[in-house]
Amino acid sequence: MKLQTKLVLLVSVILLSSLCIAFIFLSSNANKTVQNEIGNRAKAISSMVAISPEIINAISNKEQHACVQKFTEALQKETGVEFIVVIDKQGNRLSHPNVNLIGKHIVGGDEIAALKGFSYTSLGEGTLGKSIRAFCPIYKEDSVIGAVVTGVSMDEVQQAILKRNIQFFLILIVVFACGVGLAIVVALHIKHTLLGMEPFAIARLTVERNTVIQSVREGVIVVDMEGKLIVVNEEAKRIFRQAGIVGELVGKNAAEVIPNTRMTDVVFSGTAEMDQEQKINDVYILTNRRPLIVEGKIIGSLATFRDLADVKKLAEELTGVKRYVEALRSQTHEFRNKLHIINGLILNEKYQELSEYIQQLSTMEENEIKWIQKHVDDSIMSSFLQSKLSRSREMGVNLILDSKIIIPKIKDNDLRNGLVTVIGNLIDNAIDAVQFTKTKNVNVLVRQEVDKWFIQISDTGRGISTPDFSTIFQKGYSTKGENRGFGLFLVGKVVEKYSGTINFDSDDMYKTIFVVTLFPRKEV
Repeated sequence: MKLQTKLVLLVSVILLSSLCIAFIFLSSNANKTVQNEIGNRAKAISSMVAISPEIINAISNKEQHACVQKFTEALQKETGVEFIVVIDKQGNRLSHPNVNLIGKHIVGGDEIAALKGFSYTSLGEGTLGKSIRAFCPIYKEDSVIGAVVTGVSMDEVQQAILKRNIQFFLILIVVFACGVGLAIVVALHIKHTLLGMEPFAIARLTVERNTVIQSVREGVIVVDMEGKLIVVNEEAKRIFRQAGIVGELVGKNAAEVIPNTRMTDVVFSGTAEMDQEQKINDVYILTNRRPLIVEGKIIGSLATFRDLADVKKLAEELTGVKRYVEALRSQTHEFRNKLHIINGLILNEKYQELSEYIQQLSTMEENEIKWIQKHVDDSIMSSFLQSKLSRSREMGVNLILDSKIIIPKIKDNDLRNGLVTVIGNLIDNAIDAVQFTKTKNVNVLVRQEVDKWFIQISDTGRGISTPDFSTIFQKGYSTKGENRGFGLFLVGKVVEKYSGTINFDSDDMYKTIFVVTLFPRKEV
């Protein structure tokens, strides 16, 4: 059964039960109320007749007894009661709807108290059937001389009660219909809120979602509009434990338990923050924060993050593979070009030139390797520079390694990756810059000094136009087309990480020089 049907049926049953109980209660009270109202009306008529001077005088004078009948007949028609009977002190009728019963003793046996001076109503049965009878004594000079009884037939009473009950029943039907209608509206609203899904589908989706969230290798946390944590997966708990944050986190304010979090800021700004470094006590994470938007409204924010140490480890592996592939590709391409030259010399039978060319290649490569081994003690940096030399020759660029280059063995993998990022991106930009110039020279100087690393890359390219100075380090900025502009951005991030500086000078007519200094001991 669908949730909508269940809700409507449940509300209908509850409403119907409540209305039935209410109807029984109201009907019971209505019966008593109607009887009291009719009794009070009859009592008021009896009281009016009892104080009438005409009736008092007629009872005292036997010759005027006929006036009593005329008076009560007129009043009976006027008030619509079943009967108005006047009796003398002996209980004999002086008036009655049936004139044949005038002069005879009243029937019912409930008139005795009235002749003793009491006013009251009773349920009695007389010659006209069962009725509500209102008695009132008639006084003359403080003496009871008779009594008046006004009666209303129980059939009339039952009709009045039935009419009242029908009114109650119609009102309750209208209330029931309105209640069912509102139940349908609420059920439709709930269905819309649940995106048209049934509870079992929501339960299955919730289980699947929780399973996915707990299975991913990234930490996942979600906060609501008030900044309270509503989802914290196992990976997030593991990273938080490394940072010294333990205990149940769900339900707590994110800003109070997680240092430097910006989850609430993302909720209010509605702007995603991607690839941001965050320090949690002694643990660094790389996090992405996004606002949670449902039907165009922000209902919270979500953050996914990984331990920066794990990210760096993966980056080191990928960087090493990339460097190796780049070196092989450049050297393979360069070797293929040399084979073409050798093949051409053989086909033309120019063996002397071939011998000289092979000797030249052997000497050049041997000298290059010896020079790099002399100045560069780190094997990875050595391979990296060789790959750049091969690529520059492939691009027709003269890559000049300064004789002052000194690169000792680097024990810090993070520092090595940072140097590769800075040197590699600056050399690549310089090679691109000289492609459309007559002189294609790129000069490289890298030195480790007392407490810093000094890097200088210059080229004979076309330079950087002045308007670009303030934007060249922004992510995605490039003058080379789309999907570019990440090189100098990464250089800037490394410089920032090592509290370094970056300066450059550019001249449209001559060259561009980048000077970078890094301070590894001041790493933050």
